[in-house]
Amino acid sequence: MGSALVPEEKWPVLGRHEWAAEWRRVWTDLGRAPRMIDADARGLAEYLLICERDDVDPVRQAGFTWPLS
Repeated sequence: MGSALVPEEKWPVLGRHEWAAEWRRVWTDLGRAPRMIDADARGLAEYLLICERDDVDPVRQAGFTWPLS
């Protein structure tokens, strides 16, 4: 298997949202499989692109407060 791209390289939108990097770190620390992280990153990237297109705060739209506690 070749070297995998980090999600931020595949989907630059993830790099524009500070908490997206934190999300990836947490999921990696929890031992999630790389393919699962990749699939979830793709879905998160699609969500973030829609939020950017519609000028919506993705954290508030999802009903979260940051930092999550």
